[in-house]
Amino acid sequence: MKFASLGLKEPILRGVTAAGFDQPTEIQERVIPAAMKGKDLIALAETGSGKTAAYGLPILNRLCGGEAGLRALILVPTRELCVQVADNLRIYARHTDMHVCTAFGGINIGIQEAAFRRGLDVLVACPGRLIDHLQCGNFDLDRVETLVLDEADRMLDMGFMPQIRRILARLPSKRQNFLLSATMPKEIESLVSNNFGETEQIQVGSRSQAAETITHRFENILAPKKEPMLESMLKKREGSVLIFVKTKLRAEQLGRQLKRAGLPADSIHGDKGAEQRHVVLQAFSRGKTRFLVATDVAARGIDVSDIGLVVNFDMPRAMEDYIHRVGRTGRAGNEGEALTLVTRMDKGIFNQILTHMQKSAEGEGQGRIVVDGKQIAGARASKDKERRSREEEGASSERREKRESRGRGRERDRKPRESARNGEARTPQEPRSKRVAGREVALSRRSMQPPKLASDVLFGDEPHVEPVLEDAAAKKTRGRARRGSRRS
Repeated sequence: MKFASLGLKEPILRGVTAAGFDQPTEIQERVIPAAMKGKDLIALAETGSGKTAAYGLPILNRLCGGEAGLRALILVPTRELCVQVADNLRIYARHTDMHVCTAFGGINIGIQEAAFRRGLDVLVACPGRLIDHLQCGNFDLDRVETLVLDEADRMLDMGFMPQIRRILARLPSKRQNFLLSATMPKEIESLVSNNFGETEQIQVGSRSQAAETITHRFENILAPKKEPMLESMLKKREGSVLIFVKTKLRAEQLGRQLKRAGLPADSIHGDKGAEQRHVVLQAFSRGKTRFLVATDVAARGIDVSDIGLVVNFDMPRAMEDYIHRVGRTGRAGNEGEALTLVTRMDKGIFNQILTHMQKSAEGEGQGRIVVDGKQIAGARASKDKERRSREEEGASSERREKRESRGRGRERDRKPRESARNGEARTPQEPRSKRVAGREVALSRRSMQPPKLASDVLFGDEPHVEPVLEDAAAKKTRGRARRGSRRS
């Protein structure tokens, strides 16, 4: 399917083409037609599946050619995501006269006020700064036709629900609603039931599931060895790598340590100003900085398509955090890899994550899962398991045949001995002695051949013989004969 077949207006299609898109992703293919019919939608899909265009294109298509003024409001959890969404929408709307503005903290509010005066049709905002503007009277929400809650699960985690309820109270009751999330906690379901009308839910993949193009690696390691191991790996690594830590202080310290090691690295976290964070993200997206250390909150707006590896230097606090972290790689159908360093203190959350992912892998909807170099689940793991099963079956069959062969050999050896005990005549193939050089010699029981000594090899091929023992009477008679011959 092409974007042109979705019924978008010509200026919007030109913007999509300018963005380099030709075919919609699965979430876009399902959400856009339903959104253009005016339905309230809940879209659940893994991070990186193209949710921004899924709701952004129908909104721009609806506003294109209409009256000027604030008619669409998009709420996001972080400054970085706010900038990212606004930049994408501006590209899609570049061939229209619509204005897309942002509202987030960390910069002078007067700069945003000046942008609103130049024109405001679509506002992408963080909840806290939006309330600041409403209190200042910089705009009102009376004409808003469409509301979007993007990454609602993260806004819940960050404690934005009180602010969101205050904003919902100021919006017109008649509006179209979008809620997009990678996961769907019960608190979000409660928010939807209390504030939205009849909604249609569109789900791509399973809840709380990463893209199946991602390979998940887990390495057990001692905590003091994490930094040396990371430095050694990054020195051999090509491409962009995103490294997650738990705290802002840890992000700053690790970023400086990687810089001192001569690596093109930097860090991003909440203690850095908006301008400084913007510079860091620009350097990372352009490849000038290849290794970026980030906290969970700061990384929400990172949208770099060619991140080849995500490293969980610190274990995430919950399964949802893991999904959002690894969703920074393997985007738009590309191959990706996630490496998680597991210490003794992380065993609890590690077991939860592993159990969840193994259940997802049962339906072949999960990427490969590798623990300490051994693949234990995933689409390819099942094939490897079948191959190993066939190899083990062949090996066991071979061992069984060998055991049966040895059993048949023992049976053949046992029959002559049983015949001898029963008094049966020996067959010609069962000699017990043999005449060698005119004398009768005893044969070895095992080989039924005269035993050989080392002297046989050194001094000739004639076999060593063991004389048959004489009885005492014969020996005494032969001794007397020998003494008599000596006297004579």
